[in-house]
Amino acid sequence: MTTDAIAKDLAPEGVLRVSINLGNPVLAQGTPDAPAGVTVDIAREVAARLDLPVEFLCFDAARKSFEAMTSGQADICFLAIEPAREAQVAFTAPYVVIEGVYAVPTDSELATVADVDREGVRIG
Repeated sequence: MTTDAIAKDLAPEGVLRVSINLGNPVLAQGTPDAPAGVTVDIAREVAARLDLPVEFLCFDAARKSFEAMTSGQADICFLAIEPAREAQVAFTAPYVVIEGVYAVPTDSELATVADVDREGVRIG
């Protein structure tokens, strides 16, 4: 596939519309008018390689970013891979691996994932 063909397939309107989740400050920061971060940088690079202008659609939650993608408002977005989402979007290989942890007081009874992942335990 040529670069032009990829650009037309990915951004049929001639502008790469990118859904950005500002709710995850590890991957995106800033404001809707001035987003920044790794996902913004990747989107700009993809647009540059495809010789397309880029338009950012910023949201405060991954769910909203995903909805923009599935409703046709956005051409690409950056999401965690979830089986439920795979029915509606195609995922690339991961561009980052994020390890999450629980932080608890040193004397907490919750010391392992198994301690947390059980009936009656609520986080938050």
